[in-house]
Amino acid sequence: MWRGFTVLSGALIGLGAVGLLPQEKANVPGTDVIAARQASLDMSAITFHSMGDAMKAGREAKTQAYSAAVLEKWAKALPKMFPAGTGDGETTTESQAMSAIWQDHAGFDREAAHYADATAKLSALAAANDTVSFTKQLEEVNASCNSCHSRYKSGAQGSPRK
Repeated sequence: MWRGFTVLSGALIGLGAVGLLPQEKANVPGTDVIAARQASLDMSAITFHSMGDAMKAGREAKTQAYSAAVLEKWAKALPKMFPAGTGDGETTTESQAMSAIWQDHAGFDREAAHYADATAKLSALAAANDTVSFTKQLEEVNASCNSCHSRYKSGAQGSPRK
């Protein structure tokens, strides 16, 4: 009995030690990061505009709770989608990300944090079904997008490129 316990204990300690070893980082090519970032930004624009259309159609804020929560989740992930080496001309994929993102990373992070805060408030207002405040908050989210884009994005908004 003790022998089995000792063997089991040793195996568990060995497995635990494996879990403590440094894990290999995922290495995603810059072209894939740019493609994911562009697709996500396009989907966030579609989500944002569909919420605005819903409000114009007289829907309640609670009907947009899922969309607002998704936008909030994306806003938290957004800053990590701009690793070094993924600016325009640094890969074979065209990018509208300006070099200012990496030259003024603290400023970019502040803009991204403002966007995350604005979308978190939007999500909370949807959950509370505060339609009037939700509609006004959509304007704040839009202003946050425009503020960041004016500093860190070249080119106009538009249909997704292939």
